Amino acid sequence: MTDGEVEAATSTADRSNSESDADPDSDDRSPMSPTGEAVSADENGQRDADDAGPSVTLPQPVARLRREPTLALPFAIAGVFLTVLDWLRRADPLPTLATGGGEWTRLSIEYAGYPTGVPETARSLEAFVGLRPPYLVWGIGLEILAFAAVAVAGIATVARASADIERWDEALSGRRLLAYFGVVVSFDAVGRVLGSFDGGLLLGAVLAVPLFAAFVRAFAAPAFVVAGAGPLTALSRSWRATRGIGLRVLALVGCLGLAAWFLGSLPSVGTVLSTTVVGAAHAVSTVTVRAESDETAGVSD
Repeated sequence: MTDGEVEAATSTADRSNSESDADPDSDDRSPMSPTGEAVSADENGQRDADDAGPSVTLPQPVARLRREPTLALPFAIAGVFLTVLDWLRRADPLPTLATGGGEWTRLSIEYAGYPTGVPETARSLEAFVGLRPPYLVWGIGLEILAFAAVAVAGIATVARASADIERWDEALSGRRLLAYFGVVVSFDAVGRVLGSFDGGLLLGAVLAVPLFAAFVRAFAAPAFVVAGAGPLTALSRSWRATRGIGLRVLALVGCLGLAAWFLGSLPSVGTVLSTTVVGAAHAVSTVTVRAESDETAGVSD
């Protein structure tokens, strides 16, 4: 065989091998996208995860707090402040309700609708009825300080956990602080009004259904407020953000409420622990829902 015949045979064999490698029926080929481009397995897995919706579960914020423990610092400071307010409530002559510190008689879900903890004392609406002006100012002043503490902690934690907010201290502007404060007071007022009804187990079960539905739909409202939305706009965006994941958010609300009850029931340290752990986890969870909702909206746009 001449040298030219050897080269021709070699060229034919190479072409045959390349054609077999490009066989469309081969199982080793990469999956193709609708545009004809190869898509990696990682991209397919990411696409499947995106189609499944936001992964709203309690381990996610807990894992992030373990990686970034400083996110819980604002709520730790707020917990210490609320503990001082507990001591002041016990010391003044106004009627005070004991809400924690060793209350293990019944299982409870302590969920306020906004990131916070469970203080050991509280004041009912009836406690302010008929008070003389100095006592009324004192009592309302303590409640305002409590709201302000959790509002500042919530804004600081949400802003620090949000990737699209460059400086968390800028989120503490007057307008955002006022809007967040309004959300906190509104949720607390609804809880106090509903808590004043004493209609037994049946009425409590009837009221619990719409109340928890509202908690689920308004879950991400604090994060939208910190991002710059007004209270009503934040509630509307939170309603859209929780569509399709209501059951997962409801499970998260239940877990947060049970954790708040358990930690808040610990004597002496219940207020600090529940505020630090549950308040921070709740705040980070709202950021997760808002961020993934914004990503979905960006993709659809």
